[in-house]
Amino acid sequence: MKLLFCYNPMCVYINLAEWKKGGPLSMISKEKGILKTGIISLLAIVCAGVLYGAGAKSAGAETMTYESTANVNIRTGPSTSYATAGTVAKGAQLNVVGSAANGWYQVKQDGLTGYVSPNYVQVTGLLYTTTSDLNVRTGPSTTYTAFGTVTKGAELSVTGKTNGWYKITHNGRIGYVSGKYVQVTEVLYSAAANLNLRSGPSTASGILATIPKGTELSLAADSLNGWYKVFFNGKVGYISAPYVKKSYIHIVMNPESISVLVNKQNKLPDGYTPPDLVNAPIPFIFSEQSDKRKMRKEAAAAIGQLFGAAKQQGISLLGVSAYRSYDRQVELFTYYVNRDGFEKARTYSALPGTSEHQTGLAIDVTGGNGQCAAQDCFADTKEAVWLKNHAAEYGFIIRYPEGKESITGYKYEPWHVRYVGQTLAKNIARSGLTFEEYMGV
Repeated sequence: MKLLFCYNPMCVYINLAEWKKGGPLSMISKEKGILKTGIISLLAIVCAGVLYGAGAKSAGAETMTYESTANVNIRTGPSTSYATAGTVAKGAQLNVVGSAANGWYQVKQDGLTGYVSPNYVQVTGLLYTTTSDLNVRTGPSTTYTAFGTVTKGAELSVTGKTNGWYKITHNGRIGYVSGKYVQVTEVLYSAAANLNLRSGPSTASGILATIPKGTELSLAADSLNGWYKVFFNGKVGYISAPYVKKSYIHIVMNPESISVLVNKQNKLPDGYTPPDLVNAPIPFIFSEQSDKRKMRKEAAAAIGQLFGAAKQQGISLLGVSAYRSYDRQVELFTYYVNRDGFEKARTYSALPGTSEHQTGLAIDVTGGNGQCAAQDCFADTKEAVWLKNHAAEYGFIIRYPEGKESITGYKYEPWHVRYVGQTLAKNIARSGLTFEEYMGV
């Protein structure tokens, strides 16, 4: 058995059989300098886990999921020259059992065995953590018998999901736990340094390309023997796992709640669409029909009342942008990444699923003349002053207040208001806290 030991920026593999004998430890590999052999002394305490990246957690329970991003053909072999054996719908969870050298996935799906193109498969690393003590049942509902329990905070190894219940292995048996009490955390992967993309999982393999530091990584498979298989610029290759930075983002458990917290640490489920979007009954700076006019029904009624009250007091307001779909966020963020790189794009653009606009509860507004729309100069207008003083009366908060950038993750946006309901909005306004601070996160 080998142990991955990291001290400062260097990671090495240690042979535990030698450690148990009480002798010096042979260094099996070292990426920088490519030292293949040597003897090292253990002059530091070896911790139980290695933290690598912001908000890092143990990667032991990390589960890779494979989801189709479009309707995709299952073929009898790993290329389009093979016959079509069937199709899977967009958004389907794929049962991947292997992969070909060119990156095509071998799947067993609905009684069919074949291959699907990696161009239409999204690979995601997920962690599953219980939020309370949970019964493990023989089937996916409370009508089934409980045969064990898992404690709060336990990391689960999930193999499937049925009717909101996660399928797990518990004490050697297959069981199910309720998804209502499981926090799902998505793992984001990026290059922690300039990385060599190699043709095989070894430093002896040829270099196909160099991946720049900070690049978001598109995984083809989970790590194996210290190497990740990835896609990069049309190539399939391998990169050394110790130089992959992991960051973590929670997937919110209550996306339809009026008080749902969405930010850079908490994202909506992929593809989430609010259930009750309607056109907001207010004027906008544009005339065409667009999803940007839409809000959830309760929030749309509230923004109509806010605009009406402002007008009665001589304040003219216009809507700039309300709902923003997940697909639109993907388009925007992909454009920014291609232009500026992953790490820089994250500093000014929301990762898909982390925009409040997707909740249907947020809207950007501006003054009646349409000037200073979503611009800093809006802060100096009488409309901005009125909005700050009266938004809470109609259930809205200034979501990204001045001087709170380190907490919200966004610069001051006096034009961005978020509906949370009158009671909560008034309490937050009186407290002087951000949404994050008030919610205790």
